[in-house]
Amino acid sequence: MASTSSSSSSQSKSDSVFSEEVQEEVERKDEEEEKGDDARLLETNEANTSDSSRVQTNTGQKLLPPIIRIERCRCVRCDGEPVFSCKQCKQEILLCMRCARRANHPHPLKSFRRNDEKILLLRRHLTLSYHEHIVSCQRSICMETCLESRYARRHFTVCNDRPRQLRDIINDGGVVFNGIGCKGNSCFSCGLFITCMFLHAKRCQLSTCHVAWCEEIRDTFDMTSNDIYVVSDEMRNKCENVHKAEWKKVEDRLRGQLVEDILSIAL
Repeated sequence: MASTSSSSSSQSKSDSVFSEEVQEEVERKDEEEEKGDDARLLETNEANTSDSSRVQTNTGQKLLPPIIRIERCRCVRCDGEPVFSCKQCKQEILLCMRCARRANHPHPLKSFRRNDEKILLLRRHLTLSYHEHIVSCQRSICMETCLESRYARRHFTVCNDRPRQLRDIINDGGVVFNGIGCKGNSCFSCGLFITCMFLHAKRCQLSTCHVAWCEEIRDTFDMTSNDIYVVSDEMRNKCENVHKAEWKKVEDRLRGQLVEDILSIAL
């Protein structure tokens, strides 16, 4: 009995300390919170089938396209303020204090700070800035990021969880998907690829395009309307600077390949 009482007392004390930690973390996060772009790729156009969800074009009535923006980082379980992130998961697993206690996550967790959110913000904007590479690039020598991100294209062709056609993500005149997977679906790669297909279709002028869904997206949505991707000038400039640095590496590799080809011919 004494042992049980001691254990219960210890547990009560532990819960009390944890509650204080929760309060401290919540207060700290509230103080740090600031306005700005979010760190989740999220489609926000969920208009109903009112007249405002359709526009008249030269080729008939079309739906308004989704608006793709970056939102604040949120807990993946309750949409609350994240306090922890996973050290190992490839996908970005963010958890609030309460969900971290209940999730029983198999990997170690680390504190999620404001600087971590800024890094995620830049990373996700960079991902979208590579949308043409993700959906269509065929270069044998290209940016390392391009070569690594083509997995989303290959995955989309074989994934059993993805929407099978464009109409599967249209509901009441609005698009129901986001960049971390279709709603009700946890497939990150397919959600990313769908986002990139919309960004590609916004600029594509080809009468026949090999990119999946491109022609159907342009036939269904008014892609001539305002820009569908919301990004600040500051973030756009940061992405462009990263691209310039990566393209310089590509040019160096191309020159090296050219030298090798010339030497092989000479031999």
